[in-house]
Amino acid sequence: MTTIDTLAHWRLERDADGLAWLTFDRAGSAVNALSADAMSELAVVLDALDAAPPTGLVIRSGKATGFVVGADVNEFASLDTPEQARALVARGWDLFNRLAAVRYPTLALIQGHCLGGGLELALACRYRLVADQPGTSLALPEVMLGIFPGWGGMLRLPRLIGAPAALDMMLTGRGADARRAAALGLAD
Repeated sequence: MTTIDTLAHWRLERDADGLAWLTFDRAGSAVNALSADAMSELAVVLDALDAAPPTGLVIRSGKATGFVVGADVNEFASLDTPEQARALVARGWDLFNRLAAVRYPTLALIQGHCLGGGLELALACRYRLVADQPGTSLALPEVMLGIFPGWGGMLRLPRLIGAPAALDMMLTGRGADARRAAALGLAD
């Protein structure tokens, strides 16, 4: 059984004010991709935060390469049936809805790449703070693989930036740097 003390991919710390700092640093990888293990561990973190709610939650990356590059698409090769694909989508959908529903403020601290499921994770947070630096990109490029944003991004993005801009991002895979994200209302 995974406990908050045995997580491989996430590190949870609390400061003196009760603010929780959650760092995603996928073990054995140069980038943060949301694998099944990483998603399961995020559920363990949310369980711990449910038991002892923080004053707020900041989600950040432990990688210099960026925030989150999305789902681990290598795991898609092991999906043999439509039911398995639906179950994968349902797990992400439920987990990110759970994050979106917490009572305390949540903030995604974004630097570098924030793509696909990573952007959907950020959209499940109440606030998104985006570093204005070269290489920062917020996008839903999974459309280029024939995949739609199935973990809540297809609902949250239009609510946040309006249908025309959201459809442009979702249907083309086009991204936004920090300044464009702020202009769209995607960054706070």
